[in-house]
Order: sequence, then C-alpha cells, then structure tokens
Amino acid sequence: MAMPRILAVGTANPPNRFTQAEALALAGYADERRRGFFLNSGIEGRYLAIDRDGFRPTESLDELQARYRKASVELGCQALRKGLAGAGRSPRDLHFLATTTCTGRLCPSLDAILIRELRLRSDLQRVHVGDTGCASAMVALQQACNHLQAFPDHLAAVVAVEVSSASYYLDDDLETAVANAIFADGAAAVILAGTGLAGSAGAGAGDGPEIVAHRTLVRPEYLDLMGFTFPAGFQRILLSKDIRHIAAGMLAELTDELLKGHGLTKGDVQHWILHSAGRRVIEQAQRQLGLSDGQLAHARTVLRQYGNMSSATVLFVLREVLQTTTPQAGEWGVMIALGPGFAAEGALLQW
Repeated sequence: MAMPRILAVGTANPPNRFTQAEALALAGYADERRRGFFLNSGIEGRYLAIDRDGFRPTESLDELQARYRKASVELGCQALRKGLAGAGRSPRDLHFLATTTCTGRLCPSLDAILIRELRLRSDLQRVHVGDTGCASAMVALQQACNHLQAFPDHLAAVVAVEVSSASYYLDDDLETAVANAIFADGAAAVILAGTGLAGSAGAGAGDGPEIVAHRTLVRPEYLDLMGFTFPAGFQRILLSKDIRHIAAGMLAELTDELLKGHGLTKGDVQHWILHSAGRRVIEQAQRQLGLSDGQLAHARTVLRQYGNMSSATVLFVLREVLQTTTPQAGEWGVMIALGPGFAAEGALLQW
C-alpha cells in the first residue's frame, strides 16, 4: 500500500554564525572543564540569532521573548518557502500544516502566524506541537502523515523552528554549560504529498521517500532527566549526563521495532537519519547499532556545521541525505529523534 511521500526539505538559519570559541567567549566560562564542553563537542560553529557586537548575558525576559518571536517567524517563513519551492508548489497549495517548537512560545501559535505571513489558504487544517523537545518534528510528521492518509489528495507541511539563543541560562551547573555548548538556532520544513498527489506534475514529485511506518518509544521512568525548568520565568534546560547511555539504548530498541514489523534487519538499511543530539550520543548510538562511520556521516556533518537545533536537527540530517546521496528505488531509511519524556520517535522510509 502506498504511503505519504516526502517531496522536499527546506532549511533556514540566522545570518550570524559563531565558532565554538566565539560562543565560549559569549558564555564567559573560564574553567577548563566547561571550556572543554565547547571545544571538544564535535561542533565547529553554530548559527545564533544574536547581535555579535551588542550581546550581553543579562537580557530580560522581554528581550528574550522579542528575539524568539522575531527569529522564529522569520526562520519559519524562510524554511517553508524553500521547502515549497523545492517541491514546485506554492503556499496556497498547502492543505495541512503542523508546526513545532520548544524554545519559546507564541499565542496565537506559529501556525497561525505563518498563515498570515505566507498568505496560506484560510481553510488550512493545522496543528501545533509544543513542548516535545528535540523529538517534536517526528511527532509533527506523524500528524501530517495521519492527515494525508485520511486525505490522500492533500499537500502537507511540517515546520520545526527553534531559537535556542532565546532560552539560554547561565549558572554554575555543569549540565547548563553542556546545553550552552551545543544548542543552536534553525528551522526546517518538510513538504509531503498524499498518495493521490505524490505522482502529479511538479518539481520533486516522486523523488523523496515514502513514510512507511512510525513508531514511538516512551520511557516515563526517565521523565526527570530532560526538559526545561523555569526559575524566575527563565527557561533553564534539564539535561542529565545519563542521557547519552539511555538514548543510545532507546535508539537501538526503536530501530528494532521499526524493522522487525517489515521483516527487515539493520543490514537492509542504506540510509540512517539520526538526530545529531551531541558527540557522545552519536558515539554511543554507533556502538549500540553497530554502524560504520560512513553510516553516521550525515548526522556528524550536521552537528559539526550547525550544532544541535533541537527539533529542527533531524530534518537537517534528512536534507543532508537527500542532497548528498542518490538513493535508489527500494532502498530503506531509518529516521529517529530523541526528546524529553524520555522518548524516541522514529519513522521507516523507503525510496
């Protein structure tokens, strides 16, 4: 049975890119351990929506919210426009929109603002997935696929936008320094077509993979290991050092669940689209899954060039695969992201 198909991916970042040394200088850490989090992260640089010359680490909540609103709308619009252009579609062709973010909050939510800014159709069906962390683009992707299975002649989009530079926090805890060393700003949009539309005329039609299956794995016993707390209203990330070990095991478990339902093994998978959570998580996942350096090259490339952009990151890895490889018909892909809950969200793809 044919399933919804990915037509294109568009991405966007703020104009200012900071090397890790520059980001370290902004954060102001002087001790060797915290400096090491930045300089040994596997990240060369990150895009941040901050003023290179005017930044000060004592911004008010109002200033942080103003940054989030401005950057999230600009990046979301840019990514969605690029995705639609890559699919040969116009904004008014969209029937369904799923947006997601965890680094800030808007009301009306981002989906409603994109409808206004891009002049999307007034009867567009929509959903906003909030507070689901780095895995939320995969949750939004599930919602888009559900819609397209109900309405196979529709066109859908998923837009993940994160402005981590509007949710930073500075204190003496090591986990806060780790977060400040890896998180970045970016947006990505995936354009999907239902089975009645995927083969119709238009650039990109038929080139991307079908989304064959989705799986979710939630381990609520680890609920307190990742998320945000809100001291005095500021967003402070909760990021336990135990995550790297738990995450790798959950990646392997979810992979097995995705594959066994279709009579596949890891050896049948040609394309690995894994969330670039951090250097240690990727290393642990490589050992758990028994993957080669080449199979994780795309995840490492995104981490090196962009850092961890929370929910948008796995979509950047998908774009990297689509742009730098030439998948053949019948090849399989596994796409997984991790987030608070603690949760792994995945999809099985076939070209």
